[in-house]
Amino acid sequence: MKAAARSLFAERGIEGTTVRDILTVAGEKNGASLNYYFRSKEELIRELTVDVFRLMDDRWNAQLAELDRQGRPLDIRDYVRILVTSSDTSDVEDEPTTARLSEAITHHRYHLVREILKEHRLNAYDVILGRIAALMEDMPRPILRQRLLLLTRYLSSVFALYEASRASNAQPRSVQLPQGADLGNLVDTAVGILTAPVVDANPGED
Repeated sequence: MKAAARSLFAERGIEGTTVRDILTVAGEKNGASLNYYFRSKEELIRELTVDVFRLMDDRWNAQLAELDRQGRPLDIRDYVRILVTSSDTSDVEDEPTTARLSEAITHHRYHLVREILKEHRLNAYDVILGRIAALMEDMPRPILRQRLLLLTRYLSSVFALYEASRASNAQPRSVQLPQGADLGNLVDTAVGILTAPVVDANPGED
């Protein structure tokens, strides 16, 4: 049932998927099955949120540990590369849904995501953003906060679109990405979001 829900939420979004849809795809004839196993659609969403962000947290932590083991000075690009290379989960999922699912959950249940990250101590993403922020001390804080948010939305959207194109066996040029580890242009553009000159800004109160 969780697999059916993941697939449907990734394809149709959370609000576009009904309990009946999930039961049908899961092959459940008993209309009360979802309530029996998960109590409600919202509890099912909560479980899937834990699964998705635990997977990503493990990936981020593993790459952070590897980066720290290298024992060299680190820069913004190092941390952005972790976010980029971790976002494509095709290496661990036969039919990847994590990018679209995390995009849908974050968009429609942002407060749930923050609650679960805190409850389960899934803090690797915040650690990465914190390290990036520490390397950008000269940028006004309000501008930096906005750019970190833009970075998050950019990568989340790009990989959700990329995953969707692969799931439908289409490769629209707008979301076509290189295969394998050569994601340098995506890293470049993500770094550019963070480091572009502040030309016209009113940072306001810090």
